[in-house]
Amino acid sequence: MNYNEAKQYLYNGDINVKIPEEPLNNLYMAVTDAKKEEGLKFIKELTACDEDTANLLWVDLMRDFGSLENNPILQAREMGEKERALQEYRKREEEYKYRNNAECPYCHSKNTKKISGFSKAGSVALFGVFAMGKVGKQWHCNQCKSDF
Repeated sequence: MNYNEAKQYLYNGDINVKIPEEPLNNLYMAVTDAKKEEGLKFIKELTACDEDTANLLWVDLMRDFGSLENNPILQAREMGEKERALQEYRKREEEYKYRNNAECPYCHSKNTKKISGFSKAGSVALFGVFAMGKVGKQWHCNQCKSDF
């Protein structure tokens, strides 16, 4: 193929000939990762063109799909990296938030709080002898609502 035919083929496909999906995906991954040798190999495989034409096509592909704005693979990677970083940040934040708390023996959550003396006294004042179970406990689990 000459340059124009090959470019048309790579960018738009050919109605008469279906482009094999795996080599085309490999080509776009090579562009995404800026792996020129692999990209040239895939261009030659797909278009049966010479070295000079493959180099020209590589330059066009890098210009058109080598940047974050134009390449959906790079955009997806960027979003994935941001999402992973956000999840890691939230996990660290959650660990930091409850780092000094006791672990619930029932559900193993660290989302616990210390039962204050004022809360124990209030329970005894309101419920009398029936609040004695809470008086002997030190922690309250916010997840399963148990006292331990």
